[in-house]
Amino acid sequence: MRVPGAAYRLQFNSGFTFSNAFDILEYLKELGITEIYASPVFSSRKGSPHGYDVVNPGKISEEAGGEEGLERLLQNAAEKNMGWIQDIVPN
Repeated sequence: MRVPGAAYRLQFNSGFTFSNAFDILEYLKELGITEIYASPVFSSRKGSPHGYDVVNPGKISEEAGGEEGLERLLQNAAEKNMGWIQDIVPN
């Protein structure tokens, strides 16, 4: 089990996508960030600014970049040895 170090929270929505996060990962790594603490990534209400109003927990948010965008981001984080802490909405 990995013990989290310095976490940085990313709030995904249509204004800050998985691609935007991909673009800043190197910068975050240089700052000493070791973990990404991610807001919910599942499909939520259209235009949701936070992702906590999930409407389909079986689908990654297209507004945030979709499954392909998330996979690309996760792979980049893993290559940089950065952990991923995923916030979810269980109800």
